[in-house]
Formats: sequence, structure tokens, C-alpha cells
Amino acid sequence: MHDADKICYGMLYRQDVKLISQSMLALVTKLQENAGTNTNHVQKFKLTPKAVHVLLSLPDGSEFGYLRPAMTKALVPLLEKGPAIEVEAVAVTSHLCQQISHATKPEEALVQVNINIYGPQNCDKEIGDMLSDQKLWLQRPDHMRAKVIYKNPHALSFPEIEGYLQEEQVAKEVAAASKPRAEEERLKILVKSVENALSRASELDNETGDQRLTTELLKHQQRALSYMLQRESGEIPEKYRLWEPCTFRGQDMYIHRITKTRSIIRPEEKGGGVLADEMGMGKSLSTLALILRTLEAGIEWAEHKRTEEHVSAKARRPSHSTLVIVPSASRLILIYSRHCGDVLKTVKYHGHSRKKDLDVLEKSDIVITTYNTLAIEYALKKSVLHKIHWYRVVLDEAHIIRRPATTFHRTCADLDARSRWCLTGTPIQNRLDDIGALFSFLRAEQFKSLAQFRRFISTPFDNGDPVVKDRLVLLYDSLCLRRTKDILDLPGHVERIRELDLNESERLQYDKTLNILNRYMRTQVGRYHDETGHTITGDGQSWKGSKFGLFQAHLQLRILCNHGTFQKPFSWKKRDLKDEQSAEREAVVGEFGLKSEVMCDGCQQPRPILGSTHAQNNFVENCAHSLCSDCLEDCSELTGMQDMRHCPLCQRFQVTLTNASAQIQDTLTQTEDGDVQMQDVPDNDVARDEANKNTHHKHYFNPNGYSTKMAKLMEDVKKNITDTKSIIFSCWTKTLDLIVRHLEQEKIDYLRIDGDCLLSKRQPIIDRFENDKGVQVLLMTTGTGAFGLNLTAANRIFLIEPQWNPSVENQAIARAIRLRQLQEVQVTRYVIKNTVEQEMRSQQILKRLAADVGFKREADNAGANADHDMVTTTLVPGNNP
Repeated sequence: MHDADKICYGMLYRQDVKLISQSMLALVTKLQENAGTNTNHVQKFKLTPKAVHVLLSLPDGSEFGYLRPAMTKALVPLLEKGPAIEVEAVAVTSHLCQQISHATKPEEALVQVNINIYGPQNCDKEIGDMLSDQKLWLQRPDHMRAKVIYKNPHALSFPEIEGYLQEEQVAKEVAAASKPRAEEERLKILVKSVENALSRASELDNETGDQRLTTELLKHQQRALSYMLQRESGEIPEKYRLWEPCTFRGQDMYIHRITKTRSIIRPEEKGGGVLADEMGMGKSLSTLALILRTLEAGIEWAEHKRTEEHVSAKARRPSHSTLVIVPSASRLILIYSRHCGDVLKTVKYHGHSRKKDLDVLEKSDIVITTYNTLAIEYALKKSVLHKIHWYRVVLDEAHIIRRPATTFHRTCADLDARSRWCLTGTPIQNRLDDIGALFSFLRAEQFKSLAQFRRFISTPFDNGDPVVKDRLVLLYDSLCLRRTKDILDLPGHVERIRELDLNESERLQYDKTLNILNRYMRTQVGRYHDETGHTITGDGQSWKGSKFGLFQAHLQLRILCNHGTFQKPFSWKKRDLKDEQSAEREAVVGEFGLKSEVMCDGCQQPRPILGSTHAQNNFVENCAHSLCSDCLEDCSELTGMQDMRHCPLCQRFQVTLTNASAQIQDTLTQTEDGDVQMQDVPDNDVARDEANKNTHHKHYFNPNGYSTKMAKLMEDVKKNITDTKSIIFSCWTKTLDLIVRHLEQEKIDYLRIDGDCLLSKRQPIIDRFENDKGVQVLLMTTGTGAFGLNLTAANRIFLIEPQWNPSVENQAIARAIRLRQLQEVQVTRYVIKNTVEQEMRSQQILKRLAADVGFKREADNAGANADHDMVTTTLVPGNNP
């Protein structure tokens, strides 16, 4: 088949290639010879399937490298289709040479190529489905053959809603977003390259846990303990020290490997570090093992500090205790008690019942507090915790302090401690400065100031200086331990997709809604730009200010796929904007908000949306205040109220949440010891709230109806229900409400966690789900399930609707596939055929663009590709269980 008869389906972007062992210099020379004087030369590679990998060869037949196993698994079926399907790897020669020149060791010999795929036009859907089944998504090629038409089966196009965007508008939107995405891609590539070059983890010894630890440490946790002991004692192997011996002008001294600062005496390299293992690898258990292992050493240190001469009367009191700062105190207390019982004197310093007694805190073994509690007391200049010189301070979910200008960072940095630790699975989220802020908290020599980090790391990276990688490798190997789940032997999971057909009444309502939305979207095609550059619709109103756009249109159709005829018919006159806005927020939080933040009106701190109650704060006052889960939990514990129906800010408490927040007055009275009490809310308020809720449900749902999804879900849940534990995920609380109705009709006991469930209440629910044999089902919103919970009790997961961002689903699933998970997990996804849901399965590339058109938000740029080792996907005919 000639090129003229083929189309280009797209490219798989930046795929890793492990170079075959050879002289790096010889390889660079050969590539440069192929390029000649053309600085923009694109090198092409032939792909050949081998026994265990796909081989890349140069045009002269010489072997270049091979692809990773996951990519091999995806491409071999394409390569075996014969000459009709062509798979070709390409890369800019100058970029290849630059990457290869930095590889000084064989394990660093890794480059990236783009993979273009060509074939007949009538095979586009088949190829698209094969790749999407492997969680791979095609993009517009950077370099493709001339005179070949590009037609991407994964490209975002909604045939149901006609003509919503012109091609030039798509190009304009993509171009506007290309710069920040390119910068983020550069950062991802750098971080991945750095992590591949690390070596310290493989050279650590296994350290067994203290006998008081009731849980045996796994091998990787033993090596984490070894690393932490090295960092605290300063007994670090020479190759991982940042200060190396040298001779300068005939004098022996030490020089910093990065800043080149000189010192006559050897600076100490101890005092803690960053444990940055991937989520779910047991960082808290490794830290507990460290506390037990060094308990006696801490007591000796504190006694020595007390007897030191010339100690100022205003000096902070030394304690052998470890202060642990967490988002939720209750969860960590449960974890610690599970692994060591009551052998440690643990104090929960949180809530109105906390004891502000220095003697009690000083004599404890562990003090657990929250970021909010610490920040509130610090702002009020009444922080007891800042009056102690701790043996150790540990920040759990340490990325919370990644912005040095925030109160959280300043509050934590002002604590005194012999050792400081940061626990986080995401040391770098959006920028290099994230980890620089952690180094600043650690008071790492030469990087105590973030300005120093920016000078030697961030700024050179922005300027494209390749030296940044080597510097980061030195910092990581010295101050961080970063490993992924690839080193673990987890049971994996099996996936099946239930493709369902709507019944006649559901299809009628779906098509009617589709026609209504079609008519609206067609009116937007004729919009034009005014001379000021604003986008104008035919009636002169700003498109950007439109109250209803593409995202909301698809939202209506997606909700219909879940609710069927239980959902009241869509009507312009009867639209409930509050319901729509709530659904939009939940969808955006669940699908785009992995790293997005909002400002809490209580503590005035940027906090992650995911897993918090930002999605909906349904206070009686119906106000616009948004409070994070931590602030709600603080208010709940301070007031003794379990149900925060009234907005604390609207009620004007008499206590200042932070130095920047509103004064809280009227309904609270402050006692002499600083505790806060709230007047009881009359019972009629409770009754009114319940009545409002029931009325709202009647307004939203029909009393009777039928949902194909709900019916099939119940069939699946009831199968082997006594021998299984199931988690049901949806991004919408309204869908969970409908599932509750069906579970109660089937007399199935269930538990529920969503954004309205305080963090302190979630772990007890998980514990009950794990231990109560009578409860087989747990309902969760998708975002909540991807935040701070361990769900290993489940062996079945049901995903009610597809998400634009598949990484959100993957994170929720990953909660059940964690350490000590002994069972294979079965994952069931539901997709309604011939609807917007079927389109969503293969449309991932421009998902953020679609949301931008109709709903303005700052989205997470998480990549769509994810590793899916040990996963089998089965397509199940929907109407045949």
C-alpha cells in the first residue's frame, strides 16, 4: 500500500528507549553523520518485534535500543498485522544526541522517541480501540510523512453535538495552552530521568524493626529504615555526601558538590530528609519503626540538652518526643496503634480537649497534631508546641508546605527539632520549587534558603541548562529516598467493561435531551469576534460569559446515562442552577482536580480540592464560603458538634481561625483556658434541614423510574455478595443517592464516604468496612477514594461512569491494590453504548480543552498514560450478566 492510500492515526508521545550497550560517543557520532548539516534532522527507526521486547534499528540495520515492556505489549499486535499497518519511531537528532551525551553509566542510557502509526482509513477505529485498551492515547504528530492525511481515532469530536468548535478555534485554544504544557512536559521528563539515575536505594542494607513493633517490616521498608538511620546519625556513605574532600591552595578542606562552597571543617550531613516513596508503600510504618528504634537515644539526647551549661531561661524545653504533623490526626493514631499497640505514650494534640501542658507533651513519646491546629495557635501567639525543642518533627503529606509564603510553611519551619522529616508521595507536583521548599524546611546545608535552590536548580532548568539533572541526582541521592510500586509484588487486578443498552424509555429521554442541547449548541457556531477580541454570539452576548456551554451539555447527557428515567427531564425553564453547579464542581474535582487548589475561607491557605469538602459546603445559610475539611473538623471538635450545618464564618465565632481570617462571634463563648463552646442548635433546625433535603431529592428525582446502569450494578453486586467486599465509585453524590435507594430496596447493608465526610470519620468507616462481615458494600465519590485511604479489604471495584482523566480512576483503584493485599481485585466499568460515554472511552487528548470551553477552571495537567502491569481487560456484553 502506498503512502497516498494511508492515513496517519497519530503519535504516541515520548516513549522510553533503553539503548543497547555500546559506546555513547560512537552512537552520537553515527547520529550526527546521518543528520549532516541539517540542524532539524529527524532520525527514523525501524521497529521489529523480538521475543521479549520491540527492537529499534537505524536505517543501516544497526541495533539502537528497545522499548519498555508495557509499550512492547501494546505495539506487538500492531506490528503483527502485516504491511498494512506501519509503526515508525522518530526523534529529532539533536535532542537524541543531547540525551545520550548525559548518559555516563549504562543504567542512564535512556532516550525518548515519538511513535507514529500509519494504515488504511477503514482501520482507524480498530487501531484506536486496541491502543485505548492498553491506556495509550494518540496525539497529533510532531513529524509525519508528507502528503499523508492525519485522522486521529482518539481526537476529541462530539458527533452528537454538532459544530461546536471550528478547526481554527481548536488550533487557537491548543496553541494558547501549549507553552505551559510544554514546560510541564519538560519537568516530567527531567524528574523521570533523575529517578532513573538514582542508585542509593539499591545499596541500602536491610534493618529489622524493633521488637516492640508488632508488624514485620517488608524488605523495602527495612531499607527505608536503614536510610532514615543513616540520615539521622550522619553515617552516610561517602558517595552520597554533598560535601567532598579536596585540596585548595595546598590546604585540605571540603567543597560542596553543587554550590562549590568551601569549608575548612567537614559540615555535618544529618538531621533528617525526605521519604518520598510512592503512595501506599508504608511510609508511616517506616517512620514508626524509626521512632521505636531510636526511643532510648532520644531520651539520652533530651537529658543531655537539659544539663548543658549556659542554657537560656527562655530556651525551648528539650523533649525526646517526636512531633508528627498530619492532615488528620485520628487516622494516624489508628495506624500507629495497629502496628505497636500502646507501648508508646501517644498524645493527640487536636481539638478542644487537647492538654496544653508542657510537662505532658515533653514526657510523651509521640505528639500528633494537625497543620491547622499548629497554624491557628501560631497565629494567636499561643503555640505550646513551639515552646519545645523536639527530638524529631515529621510532616505527613509534606507537600502541603510546598509554598514557602504560606502560614503552614512558616509555622512548621519555626519549630525546633534535632531531626526533620518530610513524608510525601509527590515531592514535586507542579514545579521544582516544590521540593526546594522541603529542603528549606529540613534546613539542609546550602539549601536552607529557597533562593539558593532557585539559583542552582530552578533558574538553570528554566534556562535549559542540562547540568540541572546531575545536580538533582546528587540532591535526591543525598536527601531523598524515592521508590515506586514497581519494586513490589502486588496481586494486580482484572478489568471488565460492561457495555449496556438503554431501554426504550431511557433512549427516548436521552434523545430528547440531546435534541434540546443540539439546538442550543448550533446557535453558538455563528458567533464572531468583536474588535476588542471578545467572542460574541449572535445576540451580542459574550460566549465566555455564557451560563451554559459544552461541558455542561455533556454533563446533562452523562448524568442521564447514570440515572435513566429517575432523572427529571431537562428543561430550560426548570433548570436548577444550584444542582448544575454542584454537579459541575463534583465532576471537575473528580476529573481535573488532582493538583488543583482553592483558597479556604477559614485558614486562608491553598488546599487540594481532591478529597475535601470544597466540592460542596451545603450550609443552612446557603453562603459562598468554602471551608477545607481541616477547618470543618477543627470547628467540629472545638464546638463539640458533630454536624456542622451552620457556616462558622457566617455565625461569626469569637475565635480567629488565622491572622488573615474573619473574627468568629456571637454563637460561641470562649472559656478562660481557650476552649470554645457553641450554643445548641434548636431541634427544629435539624428537622427543617432533613425536610429540605427530602424536598430537594423529590425535586431532582422522579419517585419512580428505571436505570439500566442501576439494574446491572445491582445484579453484579449481589453476585457472590457474601464472599466479597465491593467499593462503588461515582463522581456525583446524586448518583450515590440513587444507588442507596437501590441497595436499600435489595436490603443490602452499606457504608458511605463522600466529600461531606470529615477526614477524622473516614478511617473508622474503612475499619468497619474491613472488619464487619455484615457490610459488603462501600460507596465513595471518586475524588474521595483517591485521597488518603487504604482500601485493601475490597476485592471488587465498580466504576459507575467513565472519567475524562483516567488517572483519577487509576488512583482510586490503586487504593485497593496496596501493601498486604492478598487478593486479585476485579474492576468493573459501566459504559452506555451509543451515548457520550462511549465517545469518552477513546477521547482523552483534548479533554481539558472541552472543559475550558464551557467551564473555566485551573486544571490538573496529569498525564493520561499509566502503567497497567498485571491487568487484563475483558469486554462484557452489557445486557448478558
